[in-house]
Order: sequence, then structure tokens, then C-alpha cells
Amino acid sequence: MQMIVMSTDIRPEPDSRSSWLDAICKMIHNVRVDNLSSRDFAAKISGRRYGDLSCASFWSKPHDVYCGREQLSNAGGAGYLLSWQIGGAAHIEQGNAQMRLLPGSIAIVDGRRPMHVAFPSEVRRVVAKLPARSVEERLPGLMRSSALAFTPAGPLAEVLFSYLTELSSENSTLVSSDMELLTENICNLLQITAGHAGADRIDSQDLRRQTVVRYIRKKLCDPDLTLDSVALALSMSRRLVQKIMQQMDSSFTDFITEERLASASKKLDSSARLPIANIAYSCGFNDISHFNHLFKRRFGVTPSAYRSRQPESVNKH
Repeated sequence: MQMIVMSTDIRPEPDSRSSWLDAICKMIHNVRVDNLSSRDFAAKISGRRYGDLSCASFWSKPHDVYCGREQLSNAGGAGYLLSWQIGGAAHIEQGNAQMRLLPGSIAIVDGRRPMHVAFPSEVRRVVAKLPARSVEERLPGLMRSSALAFTPAGPLAEVLFSYLTELSSENSTLVSSDMELLTENICNLLQITAGHAGADRIDSQDLRRQTVVRYIRKKLCDPDLTLDSVALALSMSRRLVQKIMQQMDSSFTDFITEERLASASKKLDSSARLPIANIAYSCGFNDISHFNHLFKRRFGVTPSAYRSRQPESVNKH
């Protein structure tokens, strides 16, 4: 994967709406925008993206943002959206959750679900798109509620903000490997700061779900991984493991298949010379034809076509 770095000024022009929509979708998330005046609307955004990881800081005049449910074609790529409010206010609605962010507050929402964000006045904020797995491993309560808001405090909050600032800066000297490491550090800091703010309450269901998910991901490359073997290893009943999967809107088979395909896609991106069959076997598939079929159904192309696809243009300013 290649890094995309971007800085854009949106000036008061008739095509401000389309320009701002393009900038947000390119750097943050697939959305639609509304309630902005073409006469005086202005905004500025800067940030960088590496695959499914992105972070952008922006200032803008009032407008609304709407996001629909993620489609199958881009399932898994959205992850969670972390928003740090710097100036102005943001009103966020997702499902039954309604949050009003003021400067210094953080919101974490599931980017795979519909939402509405309103900015009633001029606003400054930093928004990072983080992988669902990394966030849910540290804040498993999100798998049930899908959204939370809190105000981080103390020295770790300052470190978290500095990381987000560095990730979103167009002048940063970060490389791709730095982004991955910083993203993991950000997720760790979110876990700690949310805990200090009392925003990470975890009940027994969350703990069981977290235990099952972590074990499956640990054993993902084992082709003999089964529902029964997971239940036995975790001293749970087969029915309980099935129930946990259902609570995640999935089944055991669908979950491990999705996880294995996601792992395979990353290896295809990072290992240009490794044979596709080797990648399939290393991700837990023991039938190449079946792997090819599942991969094409999930990503719309064969593994070889996925690997040879043209990379996106980089260093757009």
C-alpha cells in the first residue's frame, strides 16, 4: 500500500459542495454533505492515508455530514472514526446514541453504521479512521454500543493529541511503518484514557466476546480451527460460542472466513513475490479453488488481479 498525503483549501465557490465532499471522502470516510452555503462556505483539510488507516485535521464553516450503512463492496474497510473536537461543537447521532462534542472531547463511532453529524458553527477537529479489530480489542464495549464519548485528561491525553496531530500533518516525515505503529499506540492510549474517564465499562458479555474473538484471531491460520475446538479451549459450551457470534451479527464460519480473507488481502499487498497458494495456506485455507472463489466474492476480483491492481496516486496536494 502507498501513502496518500493531501492538503486542500475549499474556497467560497459554486462547486464548494462537491470539492468538500471529495476531500472528506478521500481522507476520512464515504459520506454526503448538506446544509452548506455555496456563497460563503469555506474549509481546509490536511491529512494522510495509508490503506485503511487515515487521519485528517480540518476547519470548516457550518454544514452537515451523513453516512449510510457500509456496503458489501467496502465492508471491513471503514472501521471506527475517532473525532477529537478542537473548536466549535459537533452533534453526532448514531442509532440511539446522541452526543454533543465540545472542545477537548472525543467521540468514537462505528464507521460501518449510519450516522449524522451536524456542525452548527465554525468547527475545528481531528478525525482518524482506525481498524475495527484494533479498537474493539481495547474497547470491547463498542461491539455492543457502537459509540462512546468522553473527555480525556492528564499527560496521556496530551500524548494522544500529539500523535493525532502528527498523523494528520501534511508536513510530517512519517513513513508507512510509522503510521501503523502510531495507530497501535493511539488505540492503546484510547483504552487507558477511556478507562480513566469511566467510558470503558465492560460487562461479562463483553469479556466473553473479547475472549472468543482474541482466541479465534490467535488461531486463525490453523485450518483445523472449529467451533468445537474453540469452545473446548475456552471452557465454554458450543451453544454459548454460537450465541456470542450471533450477538456480533455473524456466524462462526462467516467470522473466520472474513478474518482469513482480510489477512490474505494484507499479505497480497505486502508480499509481492510470495505465491498466492502459500498465502492461502498461511491464512488457514486448505483448498485453493475454494479460497479463490471466496476471495472473488468478497473483493470482486481474483487474488492475482487484486495483487496486480494499479495503486492509487500518491502525494496529492
